[in-house]
Amino acid sequence: MRLSVIIPVWNEEDGIAACLECLRPLAEGGHEIIVVDGGSSDQTRALARPLCTLLLRGGRGRGLQMNLGARFAAGDMLLFLHADNRLPEQAEAVLTAAFANGEPDWGWFDVRLEGRRGVFRLIAGLMNLRARLSGVCTGDQALFVPASLFQRAGGFPEIPLMEDIAICRRLGRIARPQPQRFPTLTSARRWENQGVLRTILQMWRLRLLYFFGVSPEHLAREYYPALHDSGPGYPYPGARILVFAKAPEAGKVKTRLARDIGAGAALGLYLAMLRRVFATVEQAALAEAHLWAAGNPRHPELLGLCDVRCIHRQEGDDLGERMRHAAARELAAEDVDSVLIIGSDCPALTADYLESALAALADGVELVLGPARDGGYVLIGLRKAPAGLFDGVEWGGANVREQTLARAGELGLRRHLLAPSWDVDTAADLSLLQELRPPLSWEPGP
Repeated sequence: MRLSVIIPVWNEEDGIAACLECLRPLAEGGHEIIVVDGGSSDQTRALARPLCTLLLRGGRGRGLQMNLGARFAAGDMLLFLHADNRLPEQAEAVLTAAFANGEPDWGWFDVRLEGRRGVFRLIAGLMNLRARLSGVCTGDQALFVPASLFQRAGGFPEIPLMEDIAICRRLGRIARPQPQRFPTLTSARRWENQGVLRTILQMWRLRLLYFFGVSPEHLAREYYPALHDSGPGYPYPGARILVFAKAPEAGKVKTRLARDIGAGAALGLYLAMLRRVFATVEQAALAEAHLWAAGNPRHPELLGLCDVRCIHRQEGDDLGERMRHAAARELAAEDVDSVLIIGSDCPALTADYLESALAALADGVELVLGPARDGGYVLIGLRKAPAGLFDGVEWGGANVREQTLARAGELGLRRHLLAPSWDVDTAADLSLLQELRPPLSWEPGP
């Protein structure tokens, strides 16, 4: 049996590393650890990336995140774990035995709360009793289910709360659960922060309201107010920022640079620049970001960088065809009036630079270019993508920018140039990295 541990996270920088360190023996034993991030704004992804088998980005909501993890899981048995939970030492043996049965079992572990207060032992005991009597566990009890049975049940309902109750009901219609008495350790921070009585009453109240048909969306807004606060929205809601990237594989990225510094070093630098560019776009929070990939759009590095629903495959024989196809497809979407295409090797991009491009597009400019020092450009913004826009452009040459501007002029597009910037293509460009603040940290890739 191969086990896939699936951990949905959102802003868990305080505990994710400790959680994953505890799972290291499972990973070293050939099992996989999948972390599914729901759009964290802290260091969760950076801390998780080196400690898990696969890091995924998805939409926010545990049901949605856990389904995404299950979709990419290669294990025979799936185990869904919260970031503040710790599995019992016997977990691997218990799950191996459960899977060895003729009819593979599903179930959960008993729970034990951190802390020495006697009331925590009482709460845990009542939670375990309730789960056994009702056949329904909570998310803190580390639900496990064979992958085949999970698929047969249809996975988690993608609702923002009560997904644990809902899937137990689905699974219970197919097979009886087999709860395990070995306890999983979970944080008592909710009880400590909100008070024991208040937390118990809130949980029972929410379950009762769900039983009587109150929507999970309504309950989630009460239970997770910060998680479901959408905020003021993007300042440019009609725009899309498209990050163009290649699947990061040695020998296939920054090939000109690799001839001077080696394929591994070029890959390491490429990864560092790609992560920096995407982080800049996300932190700027100016418009919705999509990633357009050349090569394998399901490369693990890309899956951990962008919501998988927003990753698309580039199509076309050259860069011009690929950009025009991506722009045309995005502009065809409802409520999208402009696109901003940026490269993954432009680490000097800033939020202010991106906003100046988006502001020009919002003012009615039909083509915006961010000139690069080598005669190309680090970004291009478009309000339309007419056929033939990039005809005659000699990609990789020194006249890419001028040829693009000339072609846009022939098509009657209103144009605007930003201040010059730079990208990294050759060893001569490496000295430009010293201009970056904060500095770019990178190491050779595999």
